[in-house]
Amino acid sequence: MNSVSAIAGSPMRDLKARYEDALHSYLGAVAEKDLVRAYELGRSAFSQNIAILEIVSLHHSALAELGRDAHQVNNTRRLIRLGGQFLAEVLCAYELGRRAYGDTVSSLRHLNELLEQEVKRLAHTVHDEAGQLLVAAHLAIADVMSTAKPEVQKRLGEVTGLLYQAEEHLREFSHELRPMMLDDLGLVPALQSLAEGVSKRRRLSIEVESSFDRRLAPAIEMVLYRVIQEALTNISRHSRARRAKIKLQKRRGQVHCVVQDDGIGFDVDSVASMEGRRGLGLIGIQERLNVLKGTFHVDSQPGRGTKLSITIPQGD
Repeated sequence: MNSVSAIAGSPMRDLKARYEDALHSYLGAVAEKDLVRAYELGRSAFSQNIAILEIVSLHHSALAELGRDAHQVNNTRRLIRLGGQFLAEVLCAYELGRRAYGDTVSSLRHLNELLEQEVKRLAHTVHDEAGQLLVAAHLAIADVMSTAKPEVQKRLGEVTGLLYQAEEHLREFSHELRPMMLDDLGLVPALQSLAEGVSKRRRLSIEVESSFDRRLAPAIEMVLYRVIQEALTNISRHSRARRAKIKLQKRRGQVHCVVQDDGIGFDVDSVASMEGRRGLGLIGIQERLNVLKGTFHVDSQPGRGTKLSITIPQGD
């Protein structure tokens, strides 16, 4: 079945009739109102996710029907010229949609940059200012302990132990908010550090394998880090996995990343609902990748682990 037949047999079959009617009217009167109808048809088709190739196929089909009209046989050039004008007006809606999408992606990229700057500021605040307060608390406790009774010293020692735990948690929190290693050394060392931290907390063996011979663009490194961070969070919370692997490589101008685990897996179709996608953070992953025109694919089956495949154009 060709694309035009598919449209005619679908719930949008009225598009074909409306298109032919508007095109026929324009060929007869060459009126501006029919070009307005053409643009509105384009907007309607765009909003219903009808592909450009389907519109072009529909247009050719409509022209072919009109070309069989005895009045049009001797006016082939006129038919093609005016038909082209009509089609251009229909596709104008698609072009405006494409530009709007580009503007949205640009805005998202700018928003992500602002958010990362704010996260970086918060990470510094947690690391530096909170760290200084903890140091002051340690000094104050040490000062009190020097003159305190043994039972009080014991209790203060317990408080000191709690402060050390808080200090460790704050250090980990600061690192995961915005790893300084990512800025200083790049994606692979930052992922290795992230993997070590997750492994220690979750008793999960994580291997990082990379064929990169140099650093990627900062925007790509940050998006990949955040997406892999989300993937490891999912593995830790849901998969019951014992081992996971992160593999990074570049092929044909694209960055490829695979995050795979040996956990319990899941039925991809059953969690593809909006609620399931939210629960696994898949919407956040897609939104991050959209900024760089990246894509991802999840492959999983119950009892057979999960594989997340990510592709990002490397650009210039």
